[in-house]
Amino acid sequence: MTNTYDFYKPRLDSEYPEVDGPVSVTTYISALDAAYARFREKTARAKKLHLNGSTVNGTSHGAKFSLDDVDYTVFHSPYGKQVQKAFGRLLYNDFVASPSSPQFANIPSPETILAMPYKDSITDKNLEKTFIAASKGLYAEMVEPSMHCSKRLGNMYTASLYGCLASLLSAVEPSELQGKRLSMFGFGSGCAASFFTLRVKGDTSEIREKLNLLERLKSMKVVPCQEYVDALTVSLIKRSCLIAALTYPS
Repeated sequence: MTNTYDFYKPRLDSEYPEVDGPVSVTTYISALDAAYARFREKTARAKKLHLNGSTVNGTSHGAKFSLDDVDYTVFHSPYGKQVQKAFGRLLYNDFVASPSSPQFANIPSPETILAMPYKDSITDKNLEKTFIAASKGLYAEMVEPSMHCSKRLGNMYTASLYGCLASLLSAVEPSELQGKRLSMFGFGSGCAASFFTLRVKGDTSEIREKLNLLERLKSMKVVPCQEYVDALTVSLIKRSCLIAALTYPS
């Protein structure tokens, strides 16, 4: 949690907030880094307490949490490109923690990346492109199923993370989801963020059926902005009339 003026409302006489786009992007990435690091620290401590540094079949169980430990990743999604950047950023964090891992054998100029100051890494476009490219295959498997609402509805703000979770539950067969582990990244400008994981232990068929989300998204009707504004105006008039009727009954 930090005090960041990336998306805020300094003027109470204005209907709209003020947004600093570049700062909002870097705030999101910095918050993801911090939340992911904190989660890894906590899971490492818990694992150490549970296993007391033991090994099984010669393998140490003290390794830090990484993307290898989850099946799907779910993000607060202001827009699709930001989620691609976020997933690539998680892979970058995994690379920094274990640069000699075989999965990073094709990362170009690893020494240069590792030597880069943290502050520079947040805005470095070459680093960003490198890890978006490196994570492309995993993105299709681990993130894409959760993006249906975001692609169709855009930024849902507070509802964004759970709209993505609903998308995942709707897009993946319940039999495939059972036992799977999901990572969740929640974010709010200003800012506050959290990173946690869930495991699917039950049958999600009923949730999927009642949501009927993918079909509902397909059936959405696209209309001109003015039609939307007119509908809001009618709704406000009806609400005002209802309030008046309840306040001053005849």
